[in-house]
Amino acid sequence: MAVIITDTCISCDACLDECPTESIVDNDENPTGEDIYYVNPETCDECTAAGQTPACAEACPTEGCIVWGENPTTDGKTAGEPCVED
Repeated sequence: MAVIITDTCISCDACLDECPTESIVDNDENPTGEDIYYVNPETCDECTAAGQTPACAEACPTEGCIVWGENPTTDGKTAGEPCVED
């Protein structure tokens, strides 16, 4: 029940301040060691509590960078698909 930031992330910080659950950390704090931003799957709720498209994906300037994670809770969404498509 979380979105995923892919390796197309340009580390622009656009998503950090937009996350209402503060689930996103920058590449320095990424627990996987990857050089991209990371979404904590334990706290990310896909913005379903707010009833909207994930705020991080709306703010992200890189098309397709933020995708639905495994078993998305948002109806009609499939893992690996971009959360927002231009």
